[in-house]
Amino acid sequence: MSQNQMPSKRRRRLFVKEAAAVMVAAALLSGCSLLPQKQVVLQPPLIEPAAEKVDAIEVKKGSIERSFSGAAVVTSSKTVPLFYKESGRLKELHVQLGDKIEAGKVVAELDLGDLDLRVKLQQLSLERVRIEYNRARQSGVTGTELRMKEIDLEREELLLGNMNQQYEAAKLKAPISGVVTYVDTKSPGDGLNGYTPVVSVSDPKQIYLVYTADDPKLISGVQREMKVDITINNTKFEGKVLQSPSDAPLTMNKEIDERNTRLLYVQLNKPDESIELGQSAQIKIVLEKKDDVVVIPRSGLRTYLGRTYVQSLDGDRRKEIDVQPGIMTATDVEIVKGLEPGMKVILNN
Repeated sequence: MSQNQMPSKRRRRLFVKEAAAVMVAAALLSGCSLLPQKQVVLQPPLIEPAAEKVDAIEVKKGSIERSFSGAAVVTSSKTVPLFYKESGRLKELHVQLGDKIEAGKVVAELDLGDLDLRVKLQQLSLERVRIEYNRARQSGVTGTELRMKEIDLEREELLLGNMNQQYEAAKLKAPISGVVTYVDTKSPGDGLNGYTPVVSVSDPKQIYLVYTADDPKLISGVQREMKVDITINNTKFEGKVLQSPSDAPLTMNKEIDERNTRLLYVQLNKPDESIELGQSAQIKIVLEKKDDVVVIPRSGLRTYLGRTYVQSLDGDRRKEIDVQPGIMTATDVEIVKGLEPGMKVILNN
């Protein structure tokens, strides 16, 4: 082996050793990255729990009232229905709804056919008989012959009187002065039944208010003589209950008795000429009222399986307290027993 070759072999061995050392070092380094690393779990930050929102009110004393309110109608307490006693055929109506008329005004007429002509003919017949009677007396006729003339005269007078009665009976006249509050929807030529109202006349000076309830329970607590606050066209009036369902007379007529359970009549203390028939009136009647009593919102009262109670707030604690309610309105309730002023009641909102 030449001297030039020896250094080359030595250099190759030396290079191989260095390369091997590099590979071992690289293997050691890469081996560390292949080992599973332990993961660090971060705990979530602590959050303060939200405080429970409690809607509570302090118990106080006050006033409470239970009342009834509604819309009534101004009506005449004196209304006269006008009708014919016998059936006939309408000739003409002389009034309209709302007309103001005087007593004696002709409001309707029946069609009597040719009665006008027959009345005129009867008047002529009566005149002729009367002339004959007077001539007989002037001629000195006496006895039976004169009596026959008297009978003829009386007969003609009776016939004319009967025709005039028919003529007057065909005219329907108002017995009182007032306002026409009802007119039948009949036209000339239509038939009319006897004792069926054709027109009604009401006295506007004699009025009361009438309230009609859809449900009789709404006015079941109203009593006669109770005070009534009345508002008509923004003007205040005072009145009293004239008749309530509790004191309505029994008529033994099922339909009328049933209607009376839904009617409330109110009288004004001082009549006012500015009030007109048919106007609407707001009425208010206080059914119960108490002062200086424990009152809470109705939303604070709770019921469960026949139990009536409230939830009271004592510091941070809730406490259930049985109570005895009194007057109750749509928004408030009186507590007769179970609560004292200063306590706090949780509302059930």
